[in-house]
Amino acid sequence: MDMKKIITLILLAVMVQVGFAQEEPVNEMKTLITGKKLKFTGIFASPELKGTIFNDGEGKDGYGFMVGGRMGIIFNNKFSIGAGGYGLTTDHRIDLTGFPEINDPEARIGFGYGGLVLEYTFFSNKLIHFTIPMLIGGGSASVYKDINITDDNFDWDDFDNYESTGLFVIEPGVNVELNLTKFMRLDLGASYRMVQFSELDYLPDSDDKFSNLAVNASLKLGLFQKIKKEKKTN
Repeated sequence: MDMKKIITLILLAVMVQVGFAQEEPVNEMKTLITGKKLKFTGIFASPELKGTIFNDGEGKDGYGFMVGGRMGIIFNNKFSIGAGGYGLTTDHRIDLTGFPEINDPEARIGFGYGGLVLEYTFFSNKLIHFTIPMLIGGGSASVYKDINITDDNFDWDDFDNYESTGLFVIEPGVNVELNLTKFMRLDLGASYRMVQFSELDYLPDSDDKFSNLAVNASLKLGLFQKIKKEKKTN
């Protein structure tokens, strides 16, 4: 995906988020942050599991899992801003016997990313409702070799890094959210991870190999509505 498409997606996503984040009178200028309209209403933390596709699903390592999570602050019971991060937990290997300087038939791939997460929630007081999250950030990918080191009393794993790269990520998604309790919500949904600017000599077209669909499940734990203090009556 070229840069024009990425910039267009970012601008459209931000416009949607900002447009939903507030409701202003017609004759009043709309801004993201205002003292009158933007009110803190909650906070949450959320562990998350992603089932995702790599390398267009080709080969035995075409599918895998990423584990991570995010946390955020909620405004107006609708809009949240926070941070999240995810790392590849499954084993993905490539054959580098075609490179004489390495000649490794089972080199491994490492991949992780994180960044700013924006999310808009529709009808949050309903039992079942929808959310639109979007992550914008960066990460890294590497090609490496696992090394097992055995000592007289210890046995541990290390690695020999063949190469690594930084990368840019944007990941929009959509979730169905279920209010389990007043302090717990279950999210099930899907997202599309778009990766750019990764450069790995031993993994050609790495942007395309890391970019693909993910199916996500998460459990939000936190305060989702600001608790109102009851007024004491004499």
